[in-house]
Parts: sequence; C-alpha cells; structure tokens
Amino acid sequence: MNLSILELEAILKSKAINVDSLISISGVSIDSRTISKNELFIAIKGNNHNGFSFIDDAIINGAALIITEKKLIDHPYILVSDTTNALAQIAKFYANKIHPITIGITGTNGKTSVTNMTSSILKSCMKTLSTYKNYNNEIGLPLSILNAVEEDEVFVLEMGASKVGDIQQLIEIARPTIVALLNVSPAHLDSFGNLENIIRTKEEILSYQGYPKTVILDKNNDNFERWSLKSTKNKIIKISVDQPADYYILSSNGHNICVKTPYFDINDLHVTNLEPYYLNNILFSIALACEAGAESKDVLEGLNDFEDIDGRFGIKKGLHGSKIIDSSYNANPQSFLSSINSLIRLDKEPWLIMGEMGELGEYSELYHKQVAKHAYDMGVKKLFVISKYSKSILDEFGDNSYSFNSIETLIDYIKPQLNDNVNILVKASRFMKFDIIVDALLEGKY
Repeated sequence: MNLSILELEAILKSKAINVDSLISISGVSIDSRTISKNELFIAIKGNNHNGFSFIDDAIINGAALIITEKKLIDHPYILVSDTTNALAQIAKFYANKIHPITIGITGTNGKTSVTNMTSSILKSCMKTLSTYKNYNNEIGLPLSILNAVEEDEVFVLEMGASKVGDIQQLIEIARPTIVALLNVSPAHLDSFGNLENIIRTKEEILSYQGYPKTVILDKNNDNFERWSLKSTKNKIIKISVDQPADYYILSSNGHNICVKTPYFDINDLHVTNLEPYYLNNILFSIALACEAGAESKDVLEGLNDFEDIDGRFGIKKGLHGSKIIDSSYNANPQSFLSSINSLIRLDKEPWLIMGEMGELGEYSELYHKQVAKHAYDMGVKKLFVISKYSKSILDEFGDNSYSFNSIETLIDYIKPQLNDNVNILVKASRFMKFDIIVDALLEGKY
C-alpha cells in the first residue's frame, strides 16, 4: 500500500493537521497493538471499545497519522465526523485504485466455505485477495480490501449482514462485478425481525448503480424466480446439483464427479462430501471462479488444495474409535437440519450434542424444538443438550435425551460411552464454545 496525505485529504474531504505533506502511508490498522511505523491508525468507535482511548498506544507503536473524531494536540491527524465511514471511503478508493475483478458472496449458509473454495481455485491462476477469516461486515470488509497489494488481480469478498441495509453498504465499498446469492434461512432474527427482512437484505447484493454485471443463483432455491426478476439487467448464471443448468453435476462415480460448465467439462473432480449443501457450495465456487477467468485445470488444482475450516462439518477421529463431526463454528435452523441429514447418511450410530442457536429472537424456542423433532424423526439415537431451552428440547425428543449445566459435566458423561460404532455431531453457535467439547473428545487430545 502507498497512500499519500494528499490522497487521504481528498478522500475524506478534510485537511490533515500537524503533518508533513511528504508522509506516505504504507498500511492501515484499527488495532493499536498491531500498528507499525508509517501506518495509519483509525480510531473506530465500536460497541465495546472506543479507538480514541488507544490513540496514545498507536502513536507509541509508530502510527504516522491518526484519523479521529476528536482533535489532537501535537500528532498528525485528520478530523472526521465518522471514523467507520472514513475506513469505508479509504477502502473504496484503494479498491478502485487497484481495479481488480471483484467477487461478492452472501447468503445465510455457506458464505465462508464458498469464499475459501473460490479463492483456492483462483489462486491457481491469478493474484488473489480474499476475505480474512470472517471479516465480512462494515469494518471487516474494508480491512480485508486494505490488506491488498497493487498486484492483486481479483478480490473474493464475503458479505455478511445483521440488519437491513448492511449488504448495500458493503456493495457501495467493494462494487463487485460478479456476485453469488447462495440462500436465505432464519438467522439474526432478533435484529432483522422476520425472514422477509433477511431476504430483502441479501437481495441488496443484486443491484447497485450498475453493479454487479453477473449474478449466480441456485436454480433450485425457493427464491430463484424472485431473485431472477430483480436481476434482469444482469447476466444470470444458474447452478444446480440435480438438473441441467449453466453449471451442474453431469455425472458422478463414487466421490468423483463431472461438472458441466458453459466453457468446458471438469472431469474426475474428487469431493469428500456428497451432501447436496456441500455440492452446492462447490458449484457456486466453480461458477464464480470460471466467470472470473479460471480454467478446468485451475478448478482441479484449487479444490484439491482446499482445506475447509475447522468447525464446519469436519469429520475427525474421536476417542475409542468414534467419529466426531465438528460443526461447532456456527449454527442456525437450516444448517442444523442439513447437518443432521448429513449425520444420518454416515455409517454407524448417530448421536447429537446440541447447543443453542443465537439471534433468533422470539422464535428461538420454537426453532430449537424443531431441530430436536427433526433429529428424532431422522433417527438420531442419543441427544445431549446444553441450552436454556433444554426442557422443551428434551420433551420434543423424548427418551435417550440428556441435559447438562456445563460443558465439563457433558464431557465427563459422554467420554466413557464413546465407541467405534458412534458418529457424534457437535453443533452450536460460536458463543457456546463447543469447540472445547470437540477437542475433549478427539483421539490424542486428552
């Protein structure tokens, strides 16, 4: 990165104070602990921390310039009314300066996996920047962009939302030319209010002042027709797991599949997971990468090198020959149902360790009961629960369901019961910290 003071003044429409105009900015940070010499520190005012309190630390650590909502005495700074907006404007300018192919990905489920798969493919043929970890909001996305180097040819950006208008804000910053709207299901209902508001928010990715140019949709999605009508000015690309589309699975032989694309066939692509949701993620990733310019060999190389994130249905060796299915990274009603379906299709006896799904508002207890009922109906043999809705969940599941007050007591109860005839799914929202349970049940961990 190389941003001049004059560029920053123009971007922010504010004059730099106490500054040598020859200063050049080599990086941007909102964390005073990671700031380096010649970098810009933006004092973000967040829900839990106010960056203004850490300006002195940033200066000590070498910050060349501060962007702040309050005046400083003797250090170079630029005064703005909103530091979060300042971060967005700088990222928008920098992205336009690099002018890459930009891909935007949103949906309730699968965003991170599709982002990582797409990036893995494109890294085989282009200089690629992708969203760092789960930096997918109004602060994380700009920071991801500002990590780019001028040689980057393509950005692959995950776009999350917790309220109406969030996706539009991210679109304004990134201006993606290719987007994928994966799906919509109940999540963050405490902030969205209802499912319709979630749908409306995710739809914001479909159109903003001429962006995007290409929209990728699942032909089988319940909202396909609705989203197609909102994308009449775009090139619509359709994917499907089980029927002809622009990108679809032409044939399969065990774990090897053949994918049909508008440009070529991708033969003998090995996949570890044959569940529809996972194949959907693969098709979205292939479509995004190919529309950006990837070839068949790039797809094969990129997906062969791909390693999914822990906590997203990773199957691991558990104690006493058991298998632990780690889905502790996150949970919502739709992903819970899909994970249970995948659990049932595996060999051996299915068990479920169930925690809470967050941000479901007034519908929370109802959705937890629905998950329990689905688990019972699908044939889950044992259910272990930590939740404030434990009573409702156990009532719904019936016999062979057990409630616990802590992670430690659950672990102590389950450990002696594990054997080589058990597959046990561990799933909850991240705040439950069920990754602790996963680690405790893995072979060789304890």
